[in-house]
Amino acid sequence: MKTSPMEHQAAGLLKSENKVNFAYLMEQGTGKTWLTLADTERLYEAGRVDALLVVAPKGVHTNWARREIPTHLSIESKVLVWKGNPTTKKAKKEVEDFYAPWRLDRKRPLMVFTINIDAINSKNGYEACERFLSEFTALMVIDESTRIKNAKAQRTKKAIELGKLARARRILSGTPMPKAPYDLFSQFSFLKKGLIGHTSLVAFMNEFTVLLQAHDPEMQAIMRGLGGKVYGIPQVVKKDDRGRPMFKNLDKLARLIEPHSFRALKSDCLDLPPKVYKPTYFELTKSQRDIYATLELDYEYQHDDSDLGVSESLSFAAIAARTKMKQVTSGFINVYGEPVLLKPEDNPRMAAFKEVVDSLEDTWDYDTQFIVWAMYDEEIKHICEELERRGILYRQYTGSTSDADRELAIDDFQNGRYQCFVGNPAAAGIGLTLTAAECAIYYSCSYDNELRLQSEDRCHRIGTKKTVTYYDLIAEDTIDEEIMRSLSGKSYVAGVVLDGKK
Repeated sequence: MKTSPMEHQAAGLLKSENKVNFAYLMEQGTGKTWLTLADTERLYEAGRVDALLVVAPKGVHTNWARREIPTHLSIESKVLVWKGNPTTKKAKKEVEDFYAPWRLDRKRPLMVFTINIDAINSKNGYEACERFLSEFTALMVIDESTRIKNAKAQRTKKAIELGKLARARRILSGTPMPKAPYDLFSQFSFLKKGLIGHTSLVAFMNEFTVLLQAHDPEMQAIMRGLGGKVYGIPQVVKKDDRGRPMFKNLDKLARLIEPHSFRALKSDCLDLPPKVYKPTYFELTKSQRDIYATLELDYEYQHDDSDLGVSESLSFAAIAARTKMKQVTSGFINVYGEPVLLKPEDNPRMAAFKEVVDSLEDTWDYDTQFIVWAMYDEEIKHICEELERRGILYRQYTGSTSDADRELAIDDFQNGRYQCFVGNPAAAGIGLTLTAAECAIYYSCSYDNELRLQSEDRCHRIGTKKTVTYYDLIAEDTIDEEIMRSLSGKSYVAGVVLDGKK
């Protein structure tokens, strides 16, 4: 490797030695990409693999090719990046040149193919991976492996099928258990079926989850609501008096995953400045509060099992009600028809945002950089308008941002050419390095604990020099406060399994 390991990376490399299947469960910013590349280089030099297939979220797969591999690998490599099915002569030639026979008088370089995870759902993307794995003896890596945590998802099934064609497999995640223990099942099944004791998700849930029994009044209500649409008793996680999912045998699960994984926490291995959290509360307008109260009554009639993947009709109704409640707190007033966002000057969430930026501008240098995270495109639109009004240069990164503009957004922000990075956590919250930022403002936040933790750590990782402050805009007595409690509870359960916390 061109670069040297930190102490914890050397320990991870030692633990994964001679492992065909292994999980790097390293917190964001602790260098799991470096460790994976060092592992790959070791396997290549030992003659065990001659290729690396990286399956990662969109944009992250490009980052491997553009930044990580050139920076760290010391061995010669030849890299192909998935850009969709090649249609132009130039694109077709690039693929042909990649697979051209190698000279017999020279050792073939490490062949690398990086592809975004959603592409393997397509016929062309799947076949491109299949061809690569058939042509070469490859290590297959799923970066941000929670993308395959849903056992029923097609991309999970396809990833597992492709994994069978690889010589060795790795999963990478700093937040492998964003919601519950059953998040781990499919990720470890990709490595090897039955690696952590069960080949069936049903059996896995029975052992590690407290489930509602048939005689439970809540289960009987669910069955009545299903109206005979399912056979047998669905698996529904029981909740405690505070509405938190209940689990069991977590110590045993921790013991099962330990031999097949390496865990690293930033607090244990990096001398990073602390995180500081500053919640900022605001009140809804009267019109918002009236509509919110109506939606809250609607929501109380829905059985919320949206995290469980069961009882879909009830789940969708609960999700819809909860989404509308969240939208109201952001100023989406006409939630039963075409959503209409309150004008920025009338929106209390935007007023809270302005107050935070005002307070920061009083203490910042002119070139201090920051991130703004928001869930909805309309929110991002108004955030950008406010930044323009203030003369703050910004880069935007959402699901609709082109691949070229995504790369520019990262480079321009990291190089200090723009003061603000505005992004949607679902698009930009995973796999990017944004250490130029000294604070992050969560204009809005979702229940997704993985996106929250991942987006926080875009600016709190190797390379961070100053304390990072996180501002949350929270509507009082609303779903915003419930979201904060939910994220805290999910982090606690994950800490018990992954980090041995009690």
